[in-house]
Amino acid sequence: MSTYPALPAGERVLPPWLKSLFLATFIVVACWGSAIVYWRTTKANPTTGELLLYLLGLPACLVLVGFIGQKLIPRPAAAPAATAVPTPAKASAAPSQTRPLAILAASLRLPHGASPEELASAIADNKARADLDKELVDEDGFPIMAARCKYALDETLRDEMGEWLALNGMTGLQFNDEQWRALTLASAVVAELAAQAAGPILYQVDTQAKLQLIPLLPAEWGAAQGRAAGMWLKQTVARYGWPGDDVIVMTEHSVLADDVSPSTVINQLAQSAGAESAPLIAMVVAFASYIGDESVERWAANGSLFTSSQPHGHIPGEGAVGLLMTDRLSLAESSTIAVLDGVEEAYLDSSADETKRVDSSLLRELSERAFQRSGIDASNVAMVVADTGQRPSRVLELLALKAAGLSRLDETDDVVRVGVASGRCGAVPFFAALALGRYFVLERGAPVLCVGNDDPYRRMVALVRSSEFPS
Repeated sequence: MSTYPALPAGERVLPPWLKSLFLATFIVVACWGSAIVYWRTTKANPTTGELLLYLLGLPACLVLVGFIGQKLIPRPAAAPAATAVPTPAKASAAPSQTRPLAILAASLRLPHGASPEELASAIADNKARADLDKELVDEDGFPIMAARCKYALDETLRDEMGEWLALNGMTGLQFNDEQWRALTLASAVVAELAAQAAGPILYQVDTQAKLQLIPLLPAEWGAAQGRAAGMWLKQTVARYGWPGDDVIVMTEHSVLADDVSPSTVINQLAQSAGAESAPLIAMVVAFASYIGDESVERWAANGSLFTSSQPHGHIPGEGAVGLLMTDRLSLAESSTIAVLDGVEEAYLDSSADETKRVDSSLLRELSERAFQRSGIDASNVAMVVADTGQRPSRVLELLALKAAGLSRLDETDDVVRVGVASGRCGAVPFFAALALGRYFVLERGAPVLCVGNDDPYRRMVALVRSSEFPS
């Protein structure tokens, strides 16, 4: 599709190559004509060197200068509708009748941290980055960049789950290596959150309160594997004292298809908050792993794998992140609570991977809506935490957002990019941003802006604040 502005009816413009040909012809004719007129007027006899200089050398130099000049002189600005900027779609209306959700606890297992504190420290020390993986190689046998998590291998857990599958009539159900790695990480996260939920929450709430367990898996998982994963995580929660009948596995969004986003899940929880007399208690767990030959081969085949010749490709990653949320602030001390006021979301009309210019206007609009929803001024924001990875266009978009409305923040200390540490692993990086957002809110006592812009089309913004800030 042409990026030039549309012309008025009846107006014709010469193609660029024809313009260049006319220019070159004019230069050659002018040079030759001037030289011949000069020699005839002065009755001079040109030498071989002068013939070469004025009939070949000078025209060639002038043509070259004219060509370079055309390239260096910028074109007139095209009409806005025809520029190669990702066109921001109008942000959808903010969800109505939502209530703030308190993030009571957060747990994660990522390549560079087994807790939000550990991950934040690794990022601050510039150690949280993908590296060459000696076990994953390209078609030429060279190691590829990957973000491998050391917590993803637990043979004891795999054997235990294998026995559990057999006892529950799922002996023939198969998980590939990547799925086993993801399940191992998710099991550790759920166990940690269940242990925290059993004490300060289980024994403070009405006996009718239910715990909604929401597992979020990549779209590549099958429905049978998704159901089995949810059942396994449910029994993991039950081990820590929560009655099995009171743990409801929400399977509607278990497998994250293309039309389901993290914001959909969180906003639906915020909309249902307060609808019943019993408190809303939810454990949302996002987990995925692309550390395996299957993903590497698939990405290499469709040209989406990060390589030296494909710097805009994906870096395989893995991880699991869990958030324990409720609509009742009374279920924990205020010093351990961070509040999430829903997630603003919208989509670009064109992929950010296919454009040459960066436009952060959609992120700015979503940020303004997040500030409006929470009643907080942008000047109160202490940090920006994003799921942004290594791709330059996403980094520039994030920095443009900071420069536009949060210029007082330091790019090094106050802007954190989780995607660099985790690689590509589905919804995990955005939930990791929320988990880090909670950590930094409690550490700094000020709101944190969480941004999702690593997806080619989807843009998400959420404001995480302490309970002391007004809603």
